[in-house]
Amino acid sequence: MKLTVANLQQMMVYLRNVAEVDPNDQISNAASSLAYRLEGAGTSVFNMSMNFAEWTILEQETAKYAIRKRDQYIRTPGARHAVDLKRVEKVRRTLKKGSLRG
Repeated sequence: MKLTVANLQQMMVYLRNVAEVDPNDQISNAASSLAYRLEGAGTSVFNMSMNFAEWTILEQETAKYAIRKRDQYIRTPGARHAVDLKRVEKVRRTLKKGSLRG
């Protein structure tokens, strides 16, 4: 499957969110590396093909993981960093009403 520029840009967003939020360092590093290399896709800088089938298994699995996490790891407009919605919701549920007031 050949990816369009819009597909690559969206994939880079997903990968950056995973790189910022995922608790597993290996997954975070793989996502960060792939996002960085995708920035040069279409050029010969990193030998990244725009054809998904030509990517390595690790690159394909990292991209699939980022797609699966797209609704959990998000960056809202104006935010500086992505958040893990499952962690944020868990913290919200554990806080009692008025517990942050001094």
